[in-house]
Amino acid sequence: MNASEKRILKLAIILFTIGLTVRYLPWGLPSIETFEVGDAIIVANAPPGAFSDAVPVADASTVQTYDTDKVIPIADPGPKSTEHHRKAKKKVTLPLHINTASADDLCALKGVGPKLAEKIIEQRTASGPFKGPADLKKVHGIGKKKLENMLQSIIFD
Repeated sequence: MNASEKRILKLAIILFTIGLTVRYLPWGLPSIETFEVGDAIIVANAPPGAFSDAVPVADASTVQTYDTDKVIPIADPGPKSTEHHRKAKKKVTLPLHINTASADDLCALKGVGPKLAEKIIEQRTASGPFKGPADLKKVHGIGKKKLENMLQSIIFD
């Protein structure tokens, strides 16, 4: 066993020991087990009577603490938006006309991302339309394997 293997073994043993110590000794790492909206908020180290502007619990915009049995008004978070808006992907029909395709259309091809799509468009505008696979292979980033994968999904006009 050489010196680097010994160092790796020592590090593995140390990390294993630390993991066991943290996992099985009676103390634990502080964490929040569960939290749901509407749960009471407990203010740590707050002296009793510190919240003199408390109001009775009447709606979800107030919280009652356990230490002082006082109610703390909380700010209204505003309307809740549960919808996540995603950019709708354009449906692309394959095979794709390589000489008229936009960057978004080219990104639908296997192995082609936004950067490679831009490189394809730059080559197309600089050299004219692609006549065959040899012209497409001139694009930096397209090798033999990627070209073979792309040829199944493209048409040269």
